[in-house]
This record gives sequence, C-alpha cells and structure tokens, in this order.
Amino acid sequence: MRLDLNLLLVIEAVMLERNVTRAAASLSMSQPAVSNALRRARKLMQDQLFLRVSDGVQPTSRMLAVWPELHRSLATIRASIAPQHFDPRTDPTGFRLSVTDSLAAEAVCAITLRLRNSSPFARVAFSFHTNAASLDGIERGTLDCAVGMFPALPRDIHVRVLRTEHYVCVMRREHALARAMTLDQFASADHVLVTPSGMDLGVVDGWLGLQGRSRTIVAVVNHFADALRIVAESDLLTCVPNGFLEGHGQELVERHELAVGALPFETEKLAYKLVWHERLHSHPAHQWFRSLVAGTCGTPAGAAL
Repeated sequence: MRLDLNLLLVIEAVMLERNVTRAAASLSMSQPAVSNALRRARKLMQDQLFLRVSDGVQPTSRMLAVWPELHRSLATIRASIAPQHFDPRTDPTGFRLSVTDSLAAEAVCAITLRLRNSSPFARVAFSFHTNAASLDGIERGTLDCAVGMFPALPRDIHVRVLRTEHYVCVMRREHALARAMTLDQFASADHVLVTPSGMDLGVVDGWLGLQGRSRTIVAVVNHFADALRIVAESDLLTCVPNGFLEGHGQELVERHELAVGALPFETEKLAYKLVWHERLHSHPAHQWFRSLVAGTCGTPAGAAL
C-alpha cells in the first residue's frame, strides 16, 4: 500500500474545517483538487470518511476513530522538521487563540499590539471563548491556546496559571442593598448571570449551593459589559470578577454610578489559566507566543496590560 502524505494533509484540513471549500483555501489548493484527493483517500481507506451535510461535511465513525492518532502523528512530523530557532522579527507564523470575556476587552488589543511590535510578519486570530468550545478547538487543532478558567482538563493539555481574582457584586448606587447585604437578601434578589455558554448556572451558583441556597436569575447574557449596563437601569444584581472592574469595566462603573461590594458568603479564588495541547508544547514559535500571551493576561488586575 502506497501512502501519499499529501492525502493525510487534505484529510486533516477537511476534518478541521468541516467544509471542502474552506479546506481547499487553507491548503492553497483548488476545490476540485481537494475533492480528487478525498476520492483517493476514500479508496485507500475503504470508507467514505466524510458525509455531506447542509453546511459542509461531517466525519464518519471510521474517520472519528483514526483522527486522534492521525492528527497527533502529523503534529509530530511537523515538530520534527520545524526550525529549532524562532526569530519573531522575520517569522510569518500565524497564531490562533481564545480569551475569556472578562479579560478579552483589554487583552485582545494588548496581545495584538505586542505581537505587531515584536513580530511584524506574524498573524493572530481570536475566537469566541467558552471552556468547552476552546478545549474542543485545542483538541481539533483549530486553536493553538486559550485563556479561561477551565475547572477540568484532559491529560494531554498543558496548563499555566496566569493570575487569580475573586467575584464581587455590582448594582446601581441607589439600590436598597448597596450599603449592606445579607445572604438572605442576596439570595432573594433578582440577578443577571454572565456566561458565554448561555447556561443557567454559573460559578456563583455553585458556591451558593454549598450554602444550601439558590438565587433567581432573570437574564443570562454573554458579556460582563452588558450585565453592568442592565443593572445600572434596574434593581437587578450581577456578579463579576474584580479584575474586570479594575480594568475595562472601571469606566462603566464610573459612568453608570454603580456600587461594588463583596459577596455575603464564602467564595473561592478564580484562577485564570493558559492551556495548550501537547503537540505544540515544544514548538519554538508557539512557546514564544504563549510567553507573550502570559505576559499580557498574567498582568495583575488594575495594572496596565
């Protein structure tokens, strides 16, 4: 059996993009050339590999079974032939990452500008972050690294803790609970929950559950800035990381005259983590980029990014 490495590269691109046209663009090939390569790969592996769906293609069970080892092997080959010296001043490497919303407002701009200043030929692409989506992207290879809280991580994912913060409660200054608030009052109030996943429970709800309590959530939004605007015009409460308020959110707190206070029950620190896959762990360019990201997102709350 003769195996053409180019076929594996086509399979990888289609698997990552889930779309033949996008895969062709990523490989700088024509769509007919990719389709022809897929026909040869199907004959070689005696399987359809991909099935057409409304928005592209989806992998068969056979493709899903071979994908982890195939992707890992290609990454190993790339790492073994990649230059061991990385010069950010001349290298055109592209980087892909996601950053959690509470840091993104400051970090996306800072990472882009730092990369531009240090590596003028490099390219950076940001993706919308949820813990699940970012881990899936890292596993599939559509993301190089991600910054988030990640309560649980697979074995092949590396992690670096960047900084810790804590949640605070925010409301309008004229709110009846702005000066003092008990646990009973907090639990009885109506709340705005911030979660990029759209789920109805957040970190604070887990802590409340340990107290045998729950709260009423009347709105779920994806961005902390939206939650601050909502509480400024209502009697709702919201909980946000303190670092967001000391950074990008500080202007919103002052403009909308918001009150910020401690939560009336015991909580834990929030750990922001930088995560990446084993296959990129020793890659010189990605090591350099992760250091840049860590230096940006690891800046203590309140300091300039």
